[in-house]
Amino acid sequence: MCKGYIKLYRKILDNGIFDNAELLKVYVWTLLRANAAPSEVFDRKLKVGQFVTGKLSAAQELRMRPSTVYDRIKKLEKLGFIKLDSNTKNTVITVKNYNKYQGFDNTQKRDLERVSSLFEFDVMSYNNQYDEDVLKSFILYWTEPNRSNTKLRYELQQTFSIPRRLARWAKNNYDKKEPGNIFDSWKDARNNIQYE
Repeated sequence: MCKGYIKLYRKILDNGIFDNAELLKVYVWTLLRANAAPSEVFDRKLKVGQFVTGKLSAAQELRMRPSTVYDRIKKLEKLGFIKLDSNTKNTVITVKNYNKYQGFDNTQKRDLERVSSLFEFDVMSYNNQYDEDVLKSFILYWTEPNRSNTKLRYELQQTFSIPRRLARWAKNNYDKKEPGNIFDSWKDARNNIQYE
């Protein structure tokens, strides 16, 4: 199961789901199970807000009778909260307006400052292992945004493990220039050449 959280809006109190405990349970379950990113399951391409299930597996997860789960899912479909696409093996459940209510609307611009702050918080948790200057230079380097200001440098990496990258960063002294070995410009390098 994915990590993270879902948003649950207060207007759920007024739309009829809240009055029925089993219906509420099934609805929250659909929100929790829905994909936060596109994926492929059983050769079916799933979009954000969709997931694959079967009547028996849903009943097992929800700890309810299969007939009860089926009735509640059909009720949610009738109320317009979900859409069902079934075949003989499984059902794709689409949570309607998932992007809108869970904040995955593609028209909204990402808050890079927030993402950067979360990254900084994660890195600073290693302050008992590394010097503060090492951590700050690591953060400064890896939180540089791309040209379109949509992602940070560390997000563009195929894999990124903070502890591993931080260990290598500290080992290689990326935060410090060693005098005499690195020049700021070609002019400095040329001036440093001694002529015989």
